[in-house]
Amino acid sequence: MSLASYTFELYYLLLAVLVFFSVASFVLAAVTISNAFRLRNVLLAWRTGRFGGFPLFATMFLGLSVILGGMAWYFGMSNYYPVTGAYMFLSLNWVISSYFMSKRYITDHGIMKNINDPSQTVAWRNIDDFVEQPGNQGNSYAFIYKKKTGENGTLNYHRLEIEVPAQKVEGFRKVLNHKLGRRFQHTFSDVHSFGAINIDIDNAE
Repeated sequence: MSLASYTFELYYLLLAVLVFFSVASFVLAAVTISNAFRLRNVLLAWRTGRFGGFPLFATMFLGLSVILGGMAWYFGMSNYYPVTGAYMFLSLNWVISSYFMSKRYITDHGIMKNINDPSQTVAWRNIDDFVEQPGNQGNSYAFIYKKKTGENGTLNYHRLEIEVPAQKVEGFRKVLNHKLGRRFQHTFSDVHSFGAINIDIDNAE
């Protein structure tokens, strides 16, 4: 078999792989969007991406794909249209999925860690401790919560850290005051206790 035949087969093999990942990315994006719009009782939400709130690498990949597609169109390289089109489609789905997955959702039930896996949501009733650390761009929060893991349902404690942008801090404090204020010694109405570790009164007794 000649080298040209190998090249021809390799091209279509790589194109088939690219199409497969493009379809998979579309399914992931569709599921993620569906889960985002099906959320109920969302109290707060904010973007956590590093590129103006958007995911950095996904956005860069989309920009590169658009540039390559534009070059193929400008120079009339019609043979590359399917490839560049597939790359742009894949990167667009990646941006959409990463955008919604990277957003932080605070609901009436708890703090959502993964929009595509509601079982990972940290329920307010499971939080036993938390601390706030003020910063320049916003505040950092660390939550200690209990969760049953393993086949035996062993109760373990886990730590969740989140960054809250400055424009959302006041609203987040109100939510914490409403959801956790009755169970902890310090609430967020006490300015001097912001840096203090709160103790669950029910468990401390």
